[in-house]
Amino acid sequence: MNDIVNNELVLKTAKKRVAFKKHFTLFILVNLLLWVIFFFLFKGKEDKTFFNTIFFVLLTWTIVIIGHYFYAIKWNRRMLEKEVENLTKEQLKTQDDTL
Repeated sequence: MNDIVNNELVLKTAKKRVAFKKHFTLFILVNLLLWVIFFFLFKGKEDKTFFNTIFFVLLTWTIVIIGHYFYAIKWNRRMLEKEVENLTKEQLKTQDDTL
């Protein structure tokens, strides 16, 4: 039973990390595309609306990416340890109840 719990937790952690990597890749590609569009179509124009929009998207999405990084990678270890501890306690309690 403990191996099943550990495998599920490892799988859950791996899914979070893969989701973060996909999110980060999309972040890079979209922002790169926006900046390329800006430099080829809008650089030197007096209207700064597109530049301000790109900057706002970049700033907002950067904050979200940092939060996703901490959730998926940094804080995940502590959350994982707590979850293992809770599941171990729960397993011991069910074993004690059956005896």
